[in-house]
Amino acid sequence: MKPGVLVVEPHLDSFAVLHRRLLDRFDPVWAVTFEEALRSMRSGNVTIDAVLVRADSLAGLEFIAQATKRHPHTPVVAIAPWEVQGDRACAHGAKEWVSSPINFPHLLALLDVVGCAARSDREARGSGLSHLVLASV
Repeated sequence: MKPGVLVVEPHLDSFAVLHRRLLDRFDPVWAVTFEEALRSMRSGNVTIDAVLVRADSLAGLEFIAQATKRHPHTPVVAIAPWEVQGDRACAHGAKEWVSSPINFPHLLALLDVVGCAARSDREARGSGLSHLVLASV
């Protein structure tokens, strides 16, 4: 099963590009608005291992803050047009950020890392394990 990535993107053409780039390694889910994205995260109908959102506006930063507060175990990756905005996104709760225009190999690697970590964390919480302990030989 591929990791699920919720892509918050109001424009169909931009989502189509992201979808095409993500599809081989991820199961992308589209949310047009921030409210729709928060509903999708809350519903639990789809497994979401990471959220990808533009952090180029105050509304995007507010969404990041709300999403990470309500769903602390779901990492948010921000797309930011410049470093200052990427740092702001991280200050609002984003786990990582990528620059725009998007370097897709970098984005895919980043989503692999945060998505795998989130899935492992979720599975450990579900099994009652908080961490792994090395067995002595």
